[in-house]
Order: sequence, then structure tokens, then C-alpha cells
Amino acid sequence: MAVEELTIVFKHETLDAEFALRAIQAELAERQVPSNGFELYQEPVALVQVWPRLKKAGRKTFNLVGRGYVFQLSSVRNFQFDCLGIKATGERRSTWDKWAARFIGDPNFVMAWLSDTEYEFWQNAEDLLQYTSKGKPHEHLSKKSNGLPPPLEQIIIDISGNPGRRLLRPGYYEVVGSVMWLGEPFWHLTKANKAEVERADWLKVSNPVPTVARVEASAKCFTSEEGDVGELQRNLRAILFPESVMSRQSV
Repeated sequence: MAVEELTIVFKHETLDAEFALRAIQAELAERQVPSNGFELYQEPVALVQVWPRLKKAGRKTFNLVGRGYVFQLSSVRNFQFDCLGIKATGERRSTWDKWAARFIGDPNFVMAWLSDTEYEFWQNAEDLLQYTSKGKPHEHLSKKSNGLPPPLEQIIIDISGNPGRRLLRPGYYEVVGSVMWLGEPFWHLTKANKAEVERADWLKVSNPVPTVARVEASAKCFTSEEGDVGELQRNLRAILFPESVMSRQSV
């Protein structure tokens, strides 16, 4: 069964667990999803119990699973951002704009994107064991050294040409999704030309709130790197992350 994920990025230490949980509880209540039947770090829990447990344990992040959803809040200290992933399967895969609306109005919101988890996983899989353990062929894929000295050196999959690759950058992810929500901090961090994006006739750009651009490249999640779909992802990367593209061209 296909699994889609909405990933939401905030400035570091601004997406706190209490705020995230309140938004999650409010949206699930509106969708009439029962508040029981969840697990917090594999321990049964009702939604109303999650924040008190986290607060008592002094936790600022969480992994909450249940009712066809996975909610993962993390803090990427080295790259100075917070990240909330919302995964949904089956009938839960709908109305992602409503989920996004719970977060994008905050001034600390940086970006969000929608992805097919299976596609994004394999676009970013570098370890050969990830392929062999799943019986997935990799002989046709480009390889390279991981760059570490012996005995740590290993041969890995070269994902540098994958249009669905996901790269950590200071304050944001360099990644593309079929639908993306981009806050004001995004343009400052990436040096992308907002006006150029808004003028692109191959994109659907709207403003769900005045400070956020909703950029739709495809009505469906990307699931292939081939043909027109792969080219669409490469074009989207080029317009949203111009400095990264320029640095690759200069190598």
C-alpha cells in the first residue's frame, strides 16, 4: 500500500512538541479519528496523554503511531532546523493542504513538501545492504567510494544524479516534492528567485497565506525518475536551489 508523507520544516527550536501535538489533535478530531489506538515509542497511549508524558520525561521530540498515521518530530541541531513528518496510508492519504494549514501560518515555518515514501527512500539509498536485504538489483546503478580512509572505506550507490535525492543544508532540506509550501525564510536561505518561480508557466503557484507560496508541479506524488517526470523534478530543483545547481556545474 502506498504511503505518502508531508514533511514540515521550521527554524531550529521553534517547532515545539506541545504546539505540534495540539495541531495534530485538532486535525484528527476534525477528521473524527478516535483519540485512542496510538503508541508513543511503542507504548499504548491516548492522544491527550502524549504531551503530559513527554513533559514529564523532558522530551522535546516524539514518535507517535496509530490509526494509519505516523508522526515524527525531530530536531536537526547540526543543520539548525526542526522537522515534523506526517505519514499516512490508504484512505488517510487525502487533503494534505488541511494538514499543512495547521503549520504554515507560523513565521518560523521554512518549507514543507509531499512525497511518496517508497520512491524517496530508494532515491536516497546509498548502502548496498539496503538493496541486497530487499533482493533489489543494483548492478546497473553507478557506484562510488564513500570517501573514508581504510578500513572504513566502502563502495556505495552514487545518488548524486537522482532527481529525488534529499540533502541536508543549513536551515533547510534541498529536496523537491510534487507539492511544496515555501515560507519567507526559504527564499533567503536558498537564494531562489521567488518572482521567477511565480512566473513559471509549468508550475501552479498560489498563496494559501500571504507569506507562503504553494508550488504544485504535479497532482500526484513523484514515483519515477524516468522521462518527463524525472525532467520535471530536475527543473524544479534548478529553479528552487540555484546555488546548488551552480556549484555542481562548476565542479
